[in-house]
Amino acid sequence: MDPATRSLHVVHVADADWRFEYSGTCEPTGIALRRELVDLGGPDAGREVVDHRLACTLEPGADHEVHVDATAGDGSRHRAALEFSSAAEAVATGLEVRAAAGLSRRTVDRLFGQYVRDAVLREVDTPIVGTLVALLVAEIAERAWTELGAREATWGTLSAAVSYHSRDPSGAPAALSGLVAMPDVVGAPDYVPPDRIVVLAHATGSTPSRLDPTDGSVVLANLLAGRGYLVIAPDNWGRGHGDGADEPETYLMANRVAANGLDMVRAVLDDARYAAFHDAPDTVDVAVLGYSQGAHSAVALWLAGASGADGIGFREVYAGGGPHDLYRSFLGVFERLADRCDGNPWCRAVDRDVMEPYAVGRILPAFLRYTEVGLAGDDILDGDRLSEAFVTGMLDGEERFDALRTMLQLNSFPNLVDPAATLPDTDARILLYHSPFDRLLPQRNTADLATALLPGFDVTADLEACSSGTFEELGELVDMAGVVHTICAFEVFDRVFRDLREGEAARTGYDRAAGGALDAAAPWRDLAERRAGMALADGARLAAFRAEQSQIRLRSLSRRLRAADSPALRELADRLWRAPP
Repeated sequence: MDPATRSLHVVHVADADWRFEYSGTCEPTGIALRRELVDLGGPDAGREVVDHRLACTLEPGADHEVHVDATAGDGSRHRAALEFSSAAEAVATGLEVRAAAGLSRRTVDRLFGQYVRDAVLREVDTPIVGTLVALLVAEIAERAWTELGAREATWGTLSAAVSYHSRDPSGAPAALSGLVAMPDVVGAPDYVPPDRIVVLAHATGSTPSRLDPTDGSVVLANLLAGRGYLVIAPDNWGRGHGDGADEPETYLMANRVAANGLDMVRAVLDDARYAAFHDAPDTVDVAVLGYSQGAHSAVALWLAGASGADGIGFREVYAGGGPHDLYRSFLGVFERLADRCDGNPWCRAVDRDVMEPYAVGRILPAFLRYTEVGLAGDDILDGDRLSEAFVTGMLDGEERFDALRTMLQLNSFPNLVDPAATLPDTDARILLYHSPFDRLLPQRNTADLATALLPGFDVTADLEACSSGTFEELGELVDMAGVVHTICAFEVFDRVFRDLREGEAARTGYDRAAGGALDAAAPWRDLAERRAGMALADGARLAAFRAEQSQIRLRSLSRRLRAADSPALRELADRLWRAPP
């Protein structure tokens, strides 16, 4: 192992009454995060999986042992032993800048609107539907987007794609990649660094280090940097330009993602080039935020930090729409595939055509590659689909899948046993969000996590985020599960931006609200008119759309179009309600 390694994990199955002590040549300090296990057969039924988070100082070029000694309730003794050696020298530390980009204030102001339009319209290829979606989003923007698309940037931004030294999924030294974004304040004597830096955990399909302005993480990083924040956005192993760029992504693998992310945060904080953007000689205060996959990573980063991350103080955790109970979300997909959904919240709203490719292409490759679950691709796949034997075997509790069940539950959070009594740092504010209309990830993910963390933590759970009638209409109008999930992300991030700004103002008296205000809804109203023109020009598609709708539905859509007070939209309303002669 690299002697600079700061953390180790020893994970095993145990009974609930085991108590632990730590010893060894590197004098470890340990924290045991325990999780309840369900659906296991054989000798592990009813047991827990215990994740010992160990920290010790390694002597270079030496052999080491870590012992975890357990005493059971009946007095029996058990020992886990980890033996390893450290290299003669630590891998060189520091950041290497691989690419850089700068954006003006005006360009930063344009990023969000362009990204949202592209993200939504990728899912909508019918002009009439695009018109209606644009109108609905305009309503949401006018009501709820008080920050994103509604406030001008204070600064231009500078972004860098960087490499940093961390570890691969086995723990061996490796180079990973990520993005660092900051305000362009060269020669600006009035710049005041915020009392937080921001760690941004990316969502599915995002690669921050590409610096691509069509990537949601890059957009958010620049919007935050334009308000003065230093933003650190790690790529997961398997993405970007690091050693593992061609390997399966560590998708929803909490400990591995957190270890890499913390290594990047430390590397940035140790780099003098970024010292002007945080004013904390000892502990740097951090807000971590993420949505969807990024929400799972954000919680994992907080748990790692709360276990004792030197010099890093996680003060806020913003997590929206996340798969926090990975195991039950996974089984919910299987229940839908096997037509066994009995209406429970884990399967009733699942879109099987969307979620099966997630399981096949993202979740399972990482667990097969980086963990010992005793399975190969042939055991679980039938071509590019999940095999019927695997689906039914998981649902029926076949013992040969217990190792995979355990790994999925190790990477879930609502099954934590008394985390407030375990973690040394319980000071972070945890803000959770989830829409009841989310068809990608059941809302129970967030509800159950909030229950697990209360009492003991400062938790605010908004389980009615994105629950307006407008979002319900969106879900009915667009037959793509990702649209509501994506647009809800924007509303959640708007709340995050506002909370960051108001929190800093309350603590320091400095309000980062820029002087200029923008009309967040205007671009969407303009887009609705352009799409209406396209819909009117395509009579055949408009007629086909009319034929698919009921008279009640056509009347409702026509009323919505007329309410916009636009000639083009009124004409489209007339054509919807009354077919041309």
